[in-house]
Amino acid sequence: MINLRLLIILEPVKEGGQELTLPLDFRRHFISLLKTLAGTSPLAQRFTLAKPGYSPYVFSVGFNRITALNTPENKMTCRPPLFMTISTGIFDVMTALVNGAVALKGQETVLGLYLKDVLLQPLKQIQSTTQKFRIQSHAILRGPSGYIDGSGVEEMEEAINTHLCKRHSFLVKEYHLENMRLNPVQVITPSHYHKGVCFHYGGELTTIQGHIHLQANPATLQFLYDYGLGVRTGQGFGLLEVDN
Repeated sequence: MINLRLLIILEPVKEGGQELTLPLDFRRHFISLLKTLAGTSPLAQRFTLAKPGYSPYVFSVGFNRITALNTPENKMTCRPPLFMTISTGIFDVMTALVNGAVALKGQETVLGLYLKDVLLQPLKQIQSTTQKFRIQSHAILRGPSGYIDGSGVEEMEEAINTHLCKRHSFLVKEYHLENMRLNPVQVITPSHYHKGVCFHYGGELTTIQGHIHLQANPATLQFLYDYGLGVRTGQGFGLLEVDN
């Protein structure tokens, strides 16, 4: 098993270091960018499906600085550059995305941004049975009655483990991922996460934000690090960073 992370740096096409005004549901534009990066590779097939299933990658978009939020108008103001991080444990998936990003370097992409640089990040192998993670932006966990807000630990654990098992089985079947021994995840308390609200495709989603401390075998924690926490990971939610 490998874990790979790609960092894409984006700058405004117009020079001058000016602030950018973006829609609060900006993630949909970066989903379009991923489709462009996939090009004609086998990965591109998932973008043609009405129900593509679990994503073989997770991504997040970060900002140099967010200077203003205008919720009534669904807008935000930020200072460039923007940073798009993509993570996967599947070599063919990362190869397709890296090749696409290199081919697009220097060209305009989405939201008036051009692709300035493409960087592969150092590998991180989790070897312990407990790990503190920082949720990069937002994570979405779905329970039996809808998206959960993190107020109940047992509900959190059930959602995490349900998504984990389903995603693992899907990736083994559809993307020929190595079948690894995963075990149930426990949330160690206190963990410093909280309820969030995120705009996505014109609506509001209940999310989890902050830091989360998890216990499982190293393969399970590595899987979450590689493929993300929760659902909608292919839509820009659930990327985890190791929190030392």
